[in-house]
Order: sequence, then structure tokens, then C-alpha cells
Amino acid sequence: MNVTFAPRGILQIDDATIIFKNFEGHGDKFNREGDRNFSLRIDDPKTADAMVKKGWNVRIKPARDEDEDPFMRLPVKVKFTDYGPNVYLNSLGNVTKLDEESIGCLDNIEIESVSMDIRPYDWEVNGRTGRTAYLQSMEVIQRIDRFSARYKDNGNDDTPF
Repeated sequence: MNVTFAPRGILQIDDATIIFKNFEGHGDKFNREGDRNFSLRIDDPKTADAMVKKGWNVRIKPARDEDEDPFMRLPVKVKFTDYGPNVYLNSLGNVTKLDEESIGCLDNIEIESVSMDIRPYDWEVNGRTGRTAYLQSMEVIQRIDRFSARYKDNGNDDTPF
């Protein structure tokens, strides 16, 4: 994962790993209905420390058992407004811009790679302050299995049925 601290507090992240995907906004014991989000997995402690120093809300996910290591993550909210986010899905070379209706498909695909820009929202409520991460833009490249790649539609509309 490569992180660049860009102007206006924006994080530019290439070759990211995302976990706890909920682009659909499905409600369960961890999410309220309609809240779209995911977490950016951070494997490098130096990167996590640099993000914390810049005010980002990096969390540690404790190990569930002795064979598992704890890891760090940054929760990221996905909220559609007139200004984005702009999310692009590249599947077999076909690029599709996803919108509020179609972004849920990311919950069900295998991801080859992700690059994204995350913008900060600094808040203050009742004397408490914090920073929330919001997705600004993202490119997702879908991992395709060998059969899907082999039988990719070549533009032939002569379907026999």
C-alpha cells in the first residue's frame, strides 16, 4: 500500500486492501441500515502512526485467537452527494462508473486491486472532536477467474436463446 498525504488533508492510496465491505448499506449488528462503509486495512505500523499524527481515526482490530495477529484499519464512510464519490469498476477491461444504485456490487466481487482518495471531515460535538474519513474517489479492478476471462463476451450478439 502506498499512501500520499495530499493537499487539503486528502489521502491518496494506491494498492490498498479493503475489508468489512458494506457498499450496499445493509443493516446488521455492526452497521445501521443505509450506512455505506468499508475499512482500509493498514499493515505497516509506520504508515498507521503517520496517519494518526495527521488526525486520522486509525483503529486496532484485536486478534480473535492466538493464531491471528491484530491489525490496524481506517473506517471509511461512503456517502453519495452532488460531489461524488466517483467510483469506477474495471472488469475485464470494461470500465463502469458506479452510482448509488450499483455500488453494492462491490460487496460480492473479488477485488484484484484498489486505488482511492479519502477526504477528511473534521467535526466537533459537545466539546469532543474527531475526524471522519469519507470516500472521494476510487478505482476497483475486479479479479476475474480464468474461465470468465476465457469466455469473455467478444461483442457477439448472436445468442442462440
